[in-house]
Amino acid sequence: MAEKPSYEDLEHRIFQLEQVPQKYHILFEKSKDAILIIENEKFVDCNPAAMDMLGYKNKSELLKMHPSEMSPSHQSDGKDSFTKAEIMMGLAVKNGSHIFEWEHKRANGEIFPVEVLLTTISDQKDHQVIHTVWRDITHRKQAENARLKEKETLSTILESTPHGIAMIDGDGKYLYINSYFTKITGYALEDIPTKEDWFKKAYPDSDHRKKASQAWGNDSNHPGHGKNREFKIRCKNGRSKYIEFRSTFLKDLKISVLTDVTVRKQSEEMFREKDRLQGVLELSGAVCHEMNQPLMSIQGYFDLILMDISSRHPLYSKIGKIQVQIDRLSNITKKLMEISKYETKDYLKEKIVDLAKASNNNI
Repeated sequence: MAEKPSYEDLEHRIFQLEQVPQKYHILFEKSKDAILIIENEKFVDCNPAAMDMLGYKNKSELLKMHPSEMSPSHQSDGKDSFTKAEIMMGLAVKNGSHIFEWEHKRANGEIFPVEVLLTTISDQKDHQVIHTVWRDITHRKQAENARLKEKETLSTILESTPHGIAMIDGDGKYLYINSYFTKITGYALEDIPTKEDWFKKAYPDSDHRKKASQAWGNDSNHPGHGKNREFKIRCKNGRSKYIEFRSTFLKDLKISVLTDVTVRKQSEEMFREKDRLQGVLELSGAVCHEMNQPLMSIQGYFDLILMDISSRHPLYSKIGKIQVQIDRLSNITKKLMEISKYETKDYLKEKIVDLAKASNNNI
C-alpha cells in the first residue's frame, strides 16, 4: 500500500500546479507572435503582439469582435469574410486545428495578409474555445508577388520574341516551348515531350539524325554557350526548313533558340547558282567570239560554191539546207554574244538558259 503524501508534499504539488497557468500566461504575454483567444466565435483575449499588429492601443477595443469585423468585407478569393471565417473556425473544431491564409484589417484601415493557425481548446457545443496564432506574411507575399511578376515578364518576353525557344531538362524532357517555336516547326509541346521524339520527327533521315545528335552531345559536354549550328529539319506539315540553333547548356537545363534561316539559305543558293551560270555564260560568249570568224569563212566558201552550181544541179536543194543551218548557228552566236539577263526554261525536267529571253537580240 502506497504511503500517503505528507502535508509538505501536497503543498509543493499545489504550488507547482499554481505555477503552470502563470508560466503559460507569461508565454502568452511575451510571445512575438500575435495570439488571440476565440470563445464562441468572438475574441475574448489577446496578447500585446496582437494589439501591436492591429494597431489598437487598448485591448477592450477589439474584444467581443467577430474575426470578420477586423477584416475586409471579402477575402482575396472573393468570398464573404463572415461566411468564410465561420467555415474556418468550423474546420478547426472538427479537425482539432486548421491553418490558412487570411486578410485582416488594422485599426487604420490598412489590409495586410496573415497566416492563421487555429487550435481547438474546447469543442463543447455551447462553449467552443479556439487558440489563435497570427503571423504577418506581408514580406513573404511581396516576395511571391515579385517572383510572379518576374515570371509574367519573362513569359511575355519569351512569347513576343521572333525566335523559337525551347527549355529541356537534364533527362531530355521538354519543359517549355514558346508559341514561335510552334509557328516555325509546327510542333507543340505534346508532339515532342522528349528530345528523342524531337530528333525522330525533325530528322527522319537516320544519317542526318545521327549528325544532329552528335552535335547536341558534343555541345552538352561544354557548359555555357554552345556553337551556332544549322540543320535542315522536317516540320510537322512535312515541309523542310533550314534552322539555326543557338544553345546554352546549364547544369540541369538546356535553352535552345531557333531561327528560321530558310529564306536566307535559298537566297544564298540562288546567288551561288547565278554566279556559277554567269561564269558559264561568259565562257560561252568567249567561245562564240572565237566561233564567229570560222563561221564567216564557212559562209564565204558556201557563197562561192553557190556561184558555181546552177539551180538545176541535183545537189542544189541539199546545199540550200546548209545555208539554213549556217543562218541558225549565226543567230545562236549573236544571242549568246548579247545576253543581258538570266532567264531559264524547263527542258527535259531540267533548267536551261532561255536564250530568247536572256538576249536583247529577239531575231
